[in-house]
This record gives sequence, C-alpha cells and structure tokens, in this order.
Amino acid sequence: MATSQPQDSLPQRLGQQLLGPLEDALGLMRRYRELDSFQDYIGANLRLVAPAGGLLLVAAIACGLTPVMLLVGARSAASLAGLLLAPVVLIGSLFVLALVFFSWLEERALAKSLGHRTGPAPGKLARWLKRKLRADLGKAPRVPWLLAALFVIAPLALLAGEAPGVALPLIGLLVAVPILYARFER
Repeated sequence: MATSQPQDSLPQRLGQQLLGPLEDALGLMRRYRELDSFQDYIGANLRLVAPAGGLLLVAAIACGLTPVMLLVGARSAASLAGLLLAPVVLIGSLFVLALVFFSWLEERALAKSLGHRTGPAPGKLARWLKRKLRADLGKAPRVPWLLAALFVIAPLALLAGEAPGVALPLIGLLVAVPILYARFER
C-alpha cells in the first residue's frame, strides 16, 4: 500500500502543474473584474502595460515560430509536426508570459493600495536595482515552471541556437521590461 502512494501522487502533481496555472489565470481575471484598485492601477500605467504587452506578444510569436523554423524543411512528417506545434507553442507561451506579467502587476497594485511592499524583504540584486536604477521590482510572481519550460524557455533556447541575432535581443528586452516598468510606473 505504501508503494502505491508515489505513483498516485505523480499524476496529481502533473495535473496540478498543468491545471493550476489555468485556475490562477481565471482567478486573476476574476480579481481584475471585481477590484477597482487593480483596474485603476492598470489604467494609470497603460502607457507601460501596452508596450510590455506588445513585447510579450512578439516573444510569444517568436516562440510559436521556433518549431516551424526547426522542423520545416526536414522530412515531411517533421514539417507537419512543426506546423502543428506552432499554434500550440504560440498560445502556450502567450498564456505563460501574460500570466506571469499580469500576476506581477496585480502584486504591484496590491502593494500600492496597501502603501507597503508585500512579501519578503528584497534580495541583493533587488536592492542593487532599487539603489542604482530606482526600480523596485517588488515581490516576484509565482511562475508555472513546467509550462514556462515547455512553452517559453525551451523555444527561446532553441531559437537562440538557430537565430541568436533574434533571440538574444528578445531575451534582453524581456529581462528589461520589469526593470523599465518599475522605473517609470506611476
């Protein structure tokens, strides 16, 4: 009986890794609709949210095109697989990037409405960014690591291997977005 417990928990953990972010996204959308402070925060910072959202869309398109770039031109079965994977990776990467970004924005809106930081004290890098760049990143959002690895990290790593001139500036911009946002938010 004790040996069946790890086997039973593996599908549960996998289901939680796959369905947990979907529940998080639905909860985030519900809180956006219900909380005026979150809506007001997004509206006040729309000049920053819109370009960041555009960059997330570009990054998702780049992730979605990676299977096409890698597999089209190979055998016909691989080409078909690349074409079929492209929309799945596009939607998955856009979902992960948007979930993480808007969860981070929700945390910032909460900290702003409470008048103080939520979560633990900032680490060395966060203190350095705040001191040198005047960019307080706040509490890091929860990241769905399995989905992030499948739909964002792996495609960007593969893209960096095939087209570093596209992937590396894109990765640099994705890293810079929260820093620039925190620096210029209202």
